[in-house]
Amino acid sequence: MAEIVKEVITPRWLKIKEMYEAGTNGSKKYGTNFELGGELNVLSLELVDMLGEITLRNGWDCTIEDIEMDLWKKRVWSLIENAGLLDAIESKDEDEYDEFGEDGDYGNSWVDDEDERVDLDKLSKEEYGF
Repeated sequence: MAEIVKEVITPRWLKIKEMYEAGTNGSKKYGTNFELGGELNVLSLELVDMLGEITLRNGWDCTIEDIEMDLWKKRVWSLIENAGLLDAIESKDEDEYDEFGEDGDYGNSWVDDEDERVDLDKLSKEEYGF
């Protein structure tokens, strides 16, 4: 009896990679290479979601289809970036820096009151059902 091989991530990745290679114009600038909300954008975000779910279930250091999770994530992240599907993240570090002072003293910015702490397990169950 032959062993059943389940491959879910690899075929999706190969389809996304093929779409990228066939349609790229070489621009990494946001929205100038592939259509925002287009098929490549949607498929790559679905793959990111799948990798996130697998990471939640199996841990960050798991291996999927003989590939380490970190490599899967790097591949997808790089493609999204190179396809111009990643908006520039504007740095708010200076605003945060000013808020906390020049010496990096965070003062009373951190929550010390037990009543104000967030129950992440409860929040996760409410948001995601698990």
